[in-house]
Amino acid sequence: MNNKTFLFFLLLFPLVFSAQNQLPLLNGDFETILDGTQEFSSWTNYQNNVGQVNYSIETQGLIQGSTKALKSEILEKGENNYDVKTQSDYQFRVEAGQTYTVRFWAKVSGASSAEMKVVFQSEVVGSYQGNNIPITQDWQQFTHHFTVSNSSDVNRLSFWYMEKNVTYFLDQVEVVTENSLTLNSAMRFQTVDGFGAGIKRRTESLYALDNAKREQIEALAFQDLEVNMIRFFVYHDLEDPNDNLDAFDLNTSALDWTRYGSSPNNYRSKYIAEALSNAFSLSSQGFDHVIGNCNSAPSWLKTNNSHAGGGTLIAGQENEYSEFLVAFIKGMQDQYGIGVTAISPTNEPDYDVTYESMNTSPSELSQIIINLNQRLTTENLEQIQIISPETFRVTSNNTSKSTTNYINAMFTDPTVVNAVDVIATHAYQAEVTPSDWSALENLSQNKPVWVTESANLHSPNWNMADAQYHIDRMINGFNHGGLTGYMAHLFYERHKLESEVVAGAKYGSSALVLWDNANNIVLPKRYYVMKHFANLIKKGYQRVLLNTFEGAPNAVAFVAPDSSKVVVQLFTQNAISDFNLEIPMATTNIAHYITSDDPADNFRLITTDNFDVQSSFVSIGMNAMSLHSFVFTIDTSLAVQDNPSAKNERGELYAYPNPTQSLIKLSFPQCETPVISIYKTNGERVFHKIYSPSNTAIIDTKSFSTGFYFLKLTTENGQQFVKRIIKNQ
Repeated sequence: MNNKTFLFFLLLFPLVFSAQNQLPLLNGDFETILDGTQEFSSWTNYQNNVGQVNYSIETQGLIQGSTKALKSEILEKGENNYDVKTQSDYQFRVEAGQTYTVRFWAKVSGASSAEMKVVFQSEVVGSYQGNNIPITQDWQQFTHHFTVSNSSDVNRLSFWYMEKNVTYFLDQVEVVTENSLTLNSAMRFQTVDGFGAGIKRRTESLYALDNAKREQIEALAFQDLEVNMIRFFVYHDLEDPNDNLDAFDLNTSALDWTRYGSSPNNYRSKYIAEALSNAFSLSSQGFDHVIGNCNSAPSWLKTNNSHAGGGTLIAGQENEYSEFLVAFIKGMQDQYGIGVTAISPTNEPDYDVTYESMNTSPSELSQIIINLNQRLTTENLEQIQIISPETFRVTSNNTSKSTTNYINAMFTDPTVVNAVDVIATHAYQAEVTPSDWSALENLSQNKPVWVTESANLHSPNWNMADAQYHIDRMINGFNHGGLTGYMAHLFYERHKLESEVVAGAKYGSSALVLWDNANNIVLPKRYYVMKHFANLIKKGYQRVLLNTFEGAPNAVAFVAPDSSKVVVQLFTQNAISDFNLEIPMATTNIAHYITSDDPADNFRLITTDNFDVQSSFVSIGMNAMSLHSFVFTIDTSLAVQDNPSAKNERGELYAYPNPTQSLIKLSFPQCETPVISIYKTNGERVFHKIYSPSNTAIIDTKSFSTGFYFLKLTTENGQQFVKRIIKNQ
């Protein structure tokens, strides 16, 4: 960037000056190495009083997102408990009466467990606080809290190794004020496939409305909501009766597409093709996933000779069933120009219902999937994903029910594992706990996990208590279940009041967009909740680590593929007073959206003028039953400078100590004539020097006034680096 652009960039950052040292700890992720050494910058390793330790850098078997960790092989402890230890050289500030939290990841080898002491100490006499923590053989995050009695600028955090003949591994250390949510965007997990809903029912009701009303509803569902997943029926009577006796010779003229057509005088017409086409034309995002789901095979293929009431596929009829499903896929393209991207051969095979259904066992479903996979290959349809089993519930103690139990049984056969592209589940059980989700993820073999149907069925309410059904399943599913896609039950339907039905009949609604008996459009809170996710978290985003605290809101965080956005979703049932949310480094803008039971809070954008994007944290308070989304826009040209995992791979500018009271040392790629300039936030240049060929420099900042500065380094070939530095008193 040229100087004018750079100065303009500086003016975008309103800063609050403070003498307080900034957290988090410098190089707390153990990624940056001191030049010409095999030691981590900002950390010192000790072995005193006959203590013996082999300190090294570990690059194998790390936590996700990390490239290095500290390895400490303890041969002798020394005469005192503190003789072998690792200490941070970053001397952060603490405030009297404030509670702080230390979070770190660690494991040991050479023993099933071993103690490590976490120690906080300042220059104030009596400030020592330590806690022995048992470290296990698996990477795990540990937490320690301490409350300080005196304010201090000179504080240290250290880790004492308490047992010999043990090797300790340490990574991702941070110190934050109590009740702080912190992000680690380097620790990335599953990739998002998207959000959506179904049009499996009520489509004919929508198309019975006048065109203007229908168009309003479709615009809300497919234009205002930025969904990219849609699911619809494979109707059992598409091929009824059998087209012929040859499962490999399809007679397309025998297929009945009435249900997909738009014939108002035919009660079987469901307007499916028109509804799908309208959805596609309205969407600005496009639909990445168009899912055909079959509740039941044609009656002539089933053991009970009916499309309803359960039953299953007649043994040996897998070829005919595959022909039926392939006829649907090809016919949707040939008849209507609609490209199906995924096919599901069963719908809730673990749930007994009277309507169209098949109660297919895991072993029976396995044979169906194997055959279908082979047929798709034969028909040059390998791009069509097979999603399965679409069971009613995520987990169950009954071994013949739930997605977890089906997958557990089906995935004993590697052929089935290879055939299934997406693990699909419904989420209708009363509560899906984090452990329920974890049980499914543990069996998923890293395959995508989609909730293809979920709703508080026949809900009479439109409030946040109703919307919480979706919020909990999305946040917990992403955090604990490897969830990659989430679909509500229906995009649209008419809401029925209790007074409109006979006693004991079902009423209410579960769709995202509703209309009442007077054809007034209703947008329940569940609609706006879906908007928080579908409109802010796009396909390709990845879940990232979000560290929480006891009593924190239920929360999940994502990062865009190009790291230009970080999105944090927070929900609380009970009011929470002030807590802190970390602002990612190089944030240039913060957008804050809220949905609550307040009639005004419908994906409402809160003013962001009061946020200091150069602060480490933003203070938040949340009312009961509220969902908050924070969208951080990141200047990636600066963010990479502060992404330690990238420093050694790309050759970045590193400045330490930062904050500084006097000298600051720079490490940067070797270049012929590095030019270093330092600017105040108002654009005034306070330092400028052309250096001899080098990859290091030391700058005396004692004459600088307290506050924030931007340091720019330009190489001889025009490459530029920008670093924010902090000068303390």
